[in-house]
Amino acid sequence: MMGAKAVIFDMDGVIIDSEGLWRQAQKEALAGWRAEVSDEECELLTKGKRLDEIARTWCEHCRLEADPALIEAAIRLRIIELIGREGKAIEGIYDVMTYFREAGYRIALATSSSYEIVHAVLEKLSIGHYFEVICSADDERYGKPHPAVYLSALRKLGLAASQCIVVEDSLSGYRAALSAGLKTLVVSPACHHASFKDAIGRYASMHALLETLAVPAPEAG
Repeated sequence: MMGAKAVIFDMDGVIIDSEGLWRQAQKEALAGWRAEVSDEECELLTKGKRLDEIARTWCEHCRLEADPALIEAAIRLRIIELIGREGKAIEGIYDVMTYFREAGYRIALATSSSYEIVHAVLEKLSIGHYFEVICSADDERYGKPHPAVYLSALRKLGLAASQCIVVEDSLSGYRAALSAGLKTLVVSPACHHASFKDAIGRYASMHALLETLAVPAPEAG
């Protein structure tokens, strides 16, 4: 893939089928403040964002007189419980990651989720052994769509943006990767939305990616 040596995966919606769990966690947590939000509001306002930003978004949107840190903690508790109980891998992700690994690519993770949530996902899916590098936006001043977490992944890998490919599903994450100068594969049922027009590949599912993406061996050196 155009001289790439590594593939950097997003986590939520790419590795774990957690978007529905995130919506449920937010709605259940916000109910503690007598706030009601819809699935559509969750999708539009918070998908792909860091948890502290999600909490601030709901405080503003729902006009809550609450400490965002308490809302953040409540959502975190619920999402970890839900991942542990109901978390499932995105269909085809094991095959895709095995395919890249066997082709010789280094594999990294760059997510908006906290390390606590990352640990819950990796443990639930038994997938941690795939990753050479794991980066969380918790370590950054800004979460996605800011490119910070992807720039950190590049530093840890010791590679230039031109040597890496990102796999993303959300507009927030796609914009973060684009801002970091990274070529991006979008894997999402919404992949053909005009917002993703500059992606180097757009696939409705991991199976579609696996079927259509020819992966040559990475360049030596």
